[in-house]
Amino acid sequence: MTSCCSRPETDINLLHDELENLRRENNELKRHVQESREWFIEIFKASPGLIAITRIQDGNILFINQLSADLHGIEREKLIGSSTVKLGLWADPLQRDAVIRKIRDEGKAHNCEVDFVDRDGKIRNILFSANPVTFNGESCLISVAVDISIHKRTVAALRESEERFLLINNTINESREYLNQILNCIGDSIFVKDENHEIVLVNDAYCRFSGQKRDEIIGTNGLEGVPEDVVKTIMDDDERVFETGNEGEEEGVLSDWQGRERNIMTKKSLFTDNNGKKQLILVSRDITEYKKLEAQFLQAQKMEAIGILAGGVAHDFNNLLNVINGYSELALQDLDQGSHIRKNLEQIHYAGERAAALTSQLLAFGRKQILRPKVVDLNRVITQMGSMLRRLIGEDIQFAVRTSRDLGQIHADPVKIQQIIMNLVVNARDAMPRGGELAIKTVNIDFSEEDVKLSSLRKPGPYVMLAISDSGVGMDVETQSHIFEPFFTTKEMGKGTGLGLATVYGIVKQSNGFIWVYSEPGQGTTFKIYFPRLEDDALNAGGKDKEAAVKKGTETILLVEDEEGVRTLASRILSDLGYSVIEAGDGFEALRLTEEYPDEIQLLITDVVMPGMSGSGLVSKLEEIRPGLKTLYISGYTDDAIVHHGIQDSNRAFLEKPFSVYQLTSKVREVLTS
Repeated sequence: MTSCCSRPETDINLLHDELENLRRENNELKRHVQESREWFIEIFKASPGLIAITRIQDGNILFINQLSADLHGIEREKLIGSSTVKLGLWADPLQRDAVIRKIRDEGKAHNCEVDFVDRDGKIRNILFSANPVTFNGESCLISVAVDISIHKRTVAALRESEERFLLINNTINESREYLNQILNCIGDSIFVKDENHEIVLVNDAYCRFSGQKRDEIIGTNGLEGVPEDVVKTIMDDDERVFETGNEGEEEGVLSDWQGRERNIMTKKSLFTDNNGKKQLILVSRDITEYKKLEAQFLQAQKMEAIGILAGGVAHDFNNLLNVINGYSELALQDLDQGSHIRKNLEQIHYAGERAAALTSQLLAFGRKQILRPKVVDLNRVITQMGSMLRRLIGEDIQFAVRTSRDLGQIHADPVKIQQIIMNLVVNARDAMPRGGELAIKTVNIDFSEEDVKLSSLRKPGPYVMLAISDSGVGMDVETQSHIFEPFFTTKEMGKGTGLGLATVYGIVKQSNGFIWVYSEPGQGTTFKIYFPRLEDDALNAGGKDKEAAVKKGTETILLVEDEEGVRTLASRILSDLGYSVIEAGDGFEALRLTEEYPDEIQLLITDVVMPGMSGSGLVSKLEEIRPGLKTLYISGYTDDAIVHHGIQDSNRAFLEKPFSVYQLTSKVREVLTS
């Protein structure tokens, strides 16, 4: 009985013990849960990411870590239970809706980039990862996000930096290419040497000069084949620039790839980069042609000096010739044809005329003169020059003159015609250093309209042709294309100025003619010059002028000449024709006599160059005393000297010494009746 009564009590005790164990286990579980929750919270707090649990239905926040609260600038406690939509935490609510819809529809985690708004209202780029979960029986999202704004900016900055680098690199490459094009367009040789005197850069001009390719030059000193003494001089000067930094400039003679010696001017400049590395920049210019022009210019200056000297000598010589020729001409007028001394006087007069012609030829060589065209017999000019030309060309050249008997006359300056012939004969002589044949030919020629169509150089009509031919070395087509250019010459240095043919061309053009050249290498050369031929009417008009010019006069003439012999001769010639002549030895005496003379003076004849007062100075003063006074200038100087003394108008009346009786009287009559 006892055992039966005690069993329920035992069961109660066991039940009590089980309940106690359950209580202890529950407490232990709660403690573990609490610890896990605290660990979970600490993990969320310590996480570098933005962590939150939100309800999918309305976006209410069930949990959020402190980092997320700090990002939005809202207290964490205030965020719990609030809606992310209403708080405006997403920069674009439509973006949030799209993300939520995608996660809900697919039922799995989703990663994407989204935009949040921070506490300052700025947009932050967020790498967003969300996973659907059930929390407290509700559909929720647990999201972990990382602020990648700085990363994005860094990447963008890096990308921009890379783009900028590429741009700079492209710009550098373009600049380098642009610089290379500039360097290669420059005609001067440009090259750069390093401190070992090795070339590191060259342009195309240097390659052309050396006849080498660029890769054959780079790494060398560029002085291969140059004499050792020249190499040492160049290297020493390079080293001087390296050491001092002072720019240098040197001139020397170097051979190009064809072996031709060229005058080279090289300028050197030192360049030092930021690292202290030194390079020598050199620019070389071929000045060979410049040196030739310089020599030609010096030669031209010498010719100019000779011309000035000849002009000064000719002035006095022409005064003497004027007296000799004038008085011999007057004496011949007074002698009978049968006088035994007439032939002697004729020879004296002829010699004087030849001397005057020789003076004009010398002046034509040394000075430029204004054209004084006259009716010219080309055959006579050649005949008068015959003996001079034979002496000029030498004995080893056969000289032949073939003139046409019925040759027409031309309107030209006889002195200039002589200059043309002399220049062409000298050129022909120089083209035959071992002798040869030289021929001068004249002939009438008529060009028809059909002839004109064959060449643009001709006009239809009658012409007189002057041809000068030689059997010399001849010229190729390239040389012929340049022969009339000033300073162009094929002669050796010092043998010619290159002005002769240019002068010939200019005179022919001034005389309304034209010139042709025919030549082949080794076959000689022929120059053909065509002058317009005068018609009979023009010749007859000239004859009438001559008859009208010998008329006597009664006018009063003031004659001013510092050379007594010329003054006395001119006074006698004019007095014999009925003119009243007032003589003066200089400008001051002329002014005094003019003031004392009570009657009208119709003409002033004055020398241009006189001591004390020039002819132009006298004219200026007399124009105040005797307005309307006509003037005739006389001088033995060349036209350049006359221009220098104030006679700048070539239309002014001028008579060149030495003058004949006819030339003086006809010119006086011409001025008085003009």
